[in-house]
Amino acid sequence: MKLNFKKVSESDFEKIDIPVLFENKLTDTTYAVISNYGNEYKYKLGWQSESISPTILNIDKFIFSIGIDQIFVIFELHTGNILKRISLDYYFYDIKIFKEILYVITQLEIIKINITDLMIIEYFALPDYFESIEFEESVIYIKCINGEILNI
Repeated sequence: MKLNFKKVSESDFEKIDIPVLFENKLTDTTYAVISNYGNEYKYKLGWQSESISPTILNIDKFIFSIGIDQIFVIFELHTGNILKRISLDYYFYDIKIFKEILYVITQLEIIKINITDLMIIEYFALPDYFESIEFEESVIYIKCINGEILNI
């Protein structure tokens, strides 16, 4: 299932009476509303970065994850319940799923989360800024900006 994503102005964000997934009133400069295509479920969110949009990933039928700036959440679309909220130490880059593990990728860290129970399995520190990730049968290769390649 995909979600609709629509940026809105700060004044519209304040006026819209729907649940908030995340926001920081002190630092947010960009705002949006997400909803399913039938518009039964709508939520709003705010973040600081102006030139990038959140990454949204459908984990299961009604379970989604969203990452942007230094916030990552997993939530139930039909209830709005936040199942997992992580305040990231480094800026969010991407989300990937491989072999029942969710990989939350940040500038200098990879967080491995079991998608069955949403428990954090491991924090993996990177020696330099993240550049790419490649999944193979039993090995995951991470390339950093300095050219170093790690396998986890």
